[in-house]
Amino acid sequence: MIRSADLFSIATSGIRASNKLLDTASNNIANINTEGYVRERTTFNAQLIGGVGRGTTERVINIFAQNQLRRDTTQVGESEAYYQRAAVLDNIFASEANSISSSMSRFFGSLQTASDEPTNMAARQLVLGEANSLVGQIGTLSGFLNDKEREVNLEMDSLVNRANTLIQSISELNAQVRITQANNPFEEPGVIKNERDQAVLELAELMSIETRDNANGDGSVMINLTSGESLVLEDGSFNLFQLGGDPDIEYRGLQLQSTGKPTVLNLAEAQVGGTLGGIFRYRDEILATSQRELGQIAMTLAAAMNEQNGLGMDFDQQLGSDIFTLPEFTGLNYAANSSSALVINGRVDQENASDLTGADYQITFDAVTAGAPPTVDITIALLNPDGSPVTDTAGVAVTQTETGVPAQAGTFTSVFGGIEIEFPDGAGYAVGDQFLLQPTKNTADDLEVTMTRPEDLAFASPIRIDSDLGNTGDAVLVSTQVTNTFVDGTLTDADSSAFDGAGGLVSGTPASIVFNSTTEFEVFDELGNSLVVVNGVTDYNDMMAQAAADPGWPFPGFNDFPGYDFSLQGVPKAGDTFTIGYNTDGLNDNRNALELSGLQNRDVILLNDNGGTNRVTFHESYANIVSNIGEKTAIADITLRSAEAMKTQSKEWFENISGVNLDEEAANLVKFQQTYSAAARILTTAQSLFDTILNSTR
Repeated sequence: MIRSADLFSIATSGIRASNKLLDTASNNIANINTEGYVRERTTFNAQLIGGVGRGTTERVINIFAQNQLRRDTTQVGESEAYYQRAAVLDNIFASEANSISSSMSRFFGSLQTASDEPTNMAARQLVLGEANSLVGQIGTLSGFLNDKEREVNLEMDSLVNRANTLIQSISELNAQVRITQANNPFEEPGVIKNERDQAVLELAELMSIETRDNANGDGSVMINLTSGESLVLEDGSFNLFQLGGDPDIEYRGLQLQSTGKPTVLNLAEAQVGGTLGGIFRYRDEILATSQRELGQIAMTLAAAMNEQNGLGMDFDQQLGSDIFTLPEFTGLNYAANSSSALVINGRVDQENASDLTGADYQITFDAVTAGAPPTVDITIALLNPDGSPVTDTAGVAVTQTETGVPAQAGTFTSVFGGIEIEFPDGAGYAVGDQFLLQPTKNTADDLEVTMTRPEDLAFASPIRIDSDLGNTGDAVLVSTQVTNTFVDGTLTDADSSAFDGAGGLVSGTPASIVFNSTTEFEVFDELGNSLVVVNGVTDYNDMMAQAAADPGWPFPGFNDFPGYDFSLQGVPKAGDTFTIGYNTDGLNDNRNALELSGLQNRDVILLNDNGGTNRVTFHESYANIVSNIGEKTAIADITLRSAEAMKTQSKEWFENISGVNLDEEAANLVKFQQTYSAAARILTTAQSLFDTILNSTR
């Protein structure tokens, strides 16, 4: 042991050390209410020559507790952002006042009432009134979802700007820590580090991050996203976030841009975490899905009603027309396309509307062939709202290739997925060009009731089957069905029906059937000309389908001709005749009205279940939206409660180590006051001894 210091030096160092300890304790007490303050501790080493050496002041912090608090803060931020927004949608969709299920019930109820009295104009007018009410309710709910999408985009802008501010602030605070710590290695820059740690904690609330101390020990920290991308780098540089959307600029994607460099990295929003990640998850899992599923219900319902009304006869004894006007939609142009001026247009295919999905449709050009008209080969891929492919039950992406599609203005071609597409730019497209069609995202609030006259509701069937009074068999008509009323009097279009559009049937088409025996019947036109003889008849269902299947059928190549059919029950005898004609004056007929109201209970809507073929009713489809939102909201509530409990524990752990304890600091004050007094007493003693020595030498 080497001690060469005198009492004066020892006492002075003790007073200085005690004073420093008192300063540290006082500073802790003064900052007990300062947000983000970490208590400090001053430690000293004994000197070989005696007395106390220079002290070092540092923060009392447990890096494991701090990191756990950051992780739990991230989880709470994500869960809270997700739950709060999901709960709003849950309340809206579950509310009876906002439910389109009630509106649909009233609409179909009015159809059922009107079908009881098909000539009652007041009942018909009520149907149109309920149709307008239904469209208005769908538009209100769709508009609410669109408003929520705009709110989400504004929140994203605000949060990204805040994150960028924090990242830049952390980088600047790192620089201050380096300078301050280099100038005074015995004093940890606690104030600056506290401010930086508070900024890091706030950033952790916005997104999931990881921090690492710089390896050179200069006090700075590096920050990465949990997914690995760097935010604050070792050399002091930093990267900032930005939002972009391709091709849908309203559907934002998160990107990371390197400062000073043109590098832009697309991030996986599902892995971002924190408040930003919660908002992205809410948008992708609930908001965007609900928008599209609501649009799917609206478009499919309107198309199904239009199609069925078109298969009937209205009060003016004409073929039915559209009840609703379905909006068309324009494809979104990808940035990498050969020209930003290229356009494709789409609309719902009314005949195949039940194939419409809640997905987006990505159209990729595989080939472009010049000609009159030009044709294109395309691949249609179904995409989820987040841009990922829709897969079938085997995990394979759902796609369909269409070849030789006409590419000219005014020509819509029916393709996969219940839509029709127009390619107005002809041969101007290039291989590799892509467009995104969103038939159900923003179309629900553009749906309109186009029909204004109650007389235009086609409650009657346009076909009538009469049995001849002279029939001797007991065969009777049990059902009729109309499947096609497309008018082409020349019968040159493959989609033609036998209806002429002028209150009759096209000349030369089936007008009667006559049984030659119980196993053979013959089809005649209106002039009595034989069209086909059908042999080997075993039952009397779908008589026209049996005739069309005969090799002698004179109308080959048609898709659905004559567009109607009927079934008999009983046993006919030779000579029994059944006449086929237009349902002139059949105003009391309600066959098509029953078909219209029956749509309520038909499985029409295609379930969005990984490319499956399951279908549900309109009510079931809406109930699925409500239940999905409710289920996700309930799970989010449980997750939030769990995350908050975890954060409370980690915060207590961190506060127990790094927080200011008044009782402990008060005890330290007493102890440090006593050491200060004792050191001062040593100094007094040394002074007394020195005076005694001086007096003894005089």
